[in-house]
Amino acid sequence: MAWAKIKTSAGGALIFFALTYAASWSAFGIAIASGQTLVALIGIWSPTLIALALTLAFHGPTGVWRMLKRFGRVRVGLQWWAALLFLPIAIHWTGRTLWQFASGGPVDMSLLDFQWWLQPILTSILIAGLGEELGWRGFALPRLQASFGALTATFILAAAHICWHLPTYWLGQGIHNVPALYVVGFAVPWTVIFVWIYNRSGGSLLFAVGFHAVSNASLSIARFMPLDREVPIDPSLLTRLSLPVELAGPYLSVVAVYWIIALIVIAAGGLKPANTDTP
Repeated sequence: MAWAKIKTSAGGALIFFALTYAASWSAFGIAIASGQTLVALIGIWSPTLIALALTLAFHGPTGVWRMLKRFGRVRVGLQWWAALLFLPIAIHWTGRTLWQFASGGPVDMSLLDFQWWLQPILTSILIAGLGEELGWRGFALPRLQASFGALTATFILAAAHICWHLPTYWLGQGIHNVPALYVVGFAVPWTVIFVWIYNRSGGSLLFAVGFHAVSNASLSIARFMPLDREVPIDPSLLTRLSLPVELAGPYLSVVAVYWIIALIVIAAGGLKPANTDTP
């Protein structure tokens, strides 16, 4: 009975985190040592691969099938489809534009042409979306919510996801090129909003993969981070606390918009009801 409970509760999530960190960080370490950055893709895909392996071990082939069937949960209100497709870009554009108004600089009211959306979204689906989200939202989140409720589970997942990225600073990729403290400020409210939309979709893996992919793609559609030549990604960002205001301003303005929306979601009880489907 105790083992059966572990498989569907935070104990199962803890096993997932331990194995995912071991697999991902090993792959990232090999990539750093060898200079073969393609090896890092194994690390990026480890959350999904570990989630599928644990689901098979815990629940058998039927469990894997039940998990994958969550991609078919598409009977979701149109407002949630709109949030999936457009909320990240709307937040990024709004934060960037507010900074441009506040700083008295030139205001760029445009977005990239829609023809530029498809390529970054497809790339993000194949790498971050499918590589990570069967693990974070598909496997770990339901178990955390079953044990702790939606809000606490969200903060635990945000912390685990942020720390998982740490070795990527040595790879020069896979993380925002701002101080790590800024990234925490971004990732926590982003995770709140992500869990809100995921739960409202009924635990749809299509929404989990899609929101992660659209969020990543939106970073380039409405750029608010410094250019790589201005702030390269390297380990110094782990301890760096600030950037020049002209580089930090757009990013922190976007962070502020994320926090406003996340706090509204929390205050309105938007994270309930928690989705606890396992597998």
